[in-house]
Amino acid sequence: MGAFLWSLLLLLREAKGFSGDEEDPEEVIAVLQESIILSLEIPSSEEVKDIIWSSRKNLAVVAPGEEGQPANITVMDPRYRGRVGIPESSYSLRISNLTWEDSDFYQAKVNLKTSQLSITKSYNLHVYRRLSRPHITVNFKISEEGACNISLRCSVERADMDVTYSWLSSQDSTDTPHEGSVVSTSWRPGDEALSYTCRVSNPVSYSTSRLIPVGSFCAEPGYSEKSSVFCLLAKGLLLLLLLVILAVGLCVFRAQKNYEMARVRKLKRNRIKLRKKGKPGPSPV
Repeated sequence: MGAFLWSLLLLLREAKGFSGDEEDPEEVIAVLQESIILSLEIPSSEEVKDIIWSSRKNLAVVAPGEEGQPANITVMDPRYRGRVGIPESSYSLRISNLTWEDSDFYQAKVNLKTSQLSITKSYNLHVYRRLSRPHITVNFKISEEGACNISLRCSVERADMDVTYSWLSSQDSTDTPHEGSVVSTSWRPGDEALSYTCRVSNPVSYSTSRLIPVGSFCAEPGYSEKSSVFCLLAKGLLLLLLLVILAVGLCVFRAQKNYEMARVRKLKRNRIKLRKKGKPGPSPV
């Protein structure tokens, strides 16, 4: 079937006076620092003369090997040396250790021994980075009416291009598409406690943030100030506890040392007494 389609394509292009420019390129998505294969399938019935791979300029030339041997590749563009190869029993092109500069237009020009025409296949390669876990910044302000206006900003390190954001709310349990990384909401005392999760995605990966309970940031006026005072008080108590432990330890150490010194003095006195008892008296004349 593949050979029939290939032959039919050759006939159609020959009838049109094909130049190889009207074919829509294949969109290919890849991951930064990983590998990708630009797939090229040629029926085994066709005799390939050579294949010229190009990007901004000629990248490599692939030629069939001797009978029973794999194809040979000659890399012409210095940017790809050591990074391109051909999968076994294939004319496809594998690019390893992808960089941002590899995002480009690629083309494979297939020259056949049995035809004066060349068949071309084009590719648009897009390289993306895998996303890290997003971080959420919370800003809130309590109005005079008691309403708490909350703003959540979602950010991800080195987001690059084509990153989309969506928010999952505990209220509706559905993903809400959102243009941009900021979502705003409001809360009043007595309202249901709300929690939000940010989801970021690009064509090669996605990641979600931790759950953020927004109600706790403004449960009552002065919440943040009270939290700060509580933290300072807790730190002071902890420091006081450490000082007490240190003083008790020092007292125990001194008592132990005094006990040891008294014990040593007592042993010395006992030895002196024993020596006096064992000393012989003066001999009679």
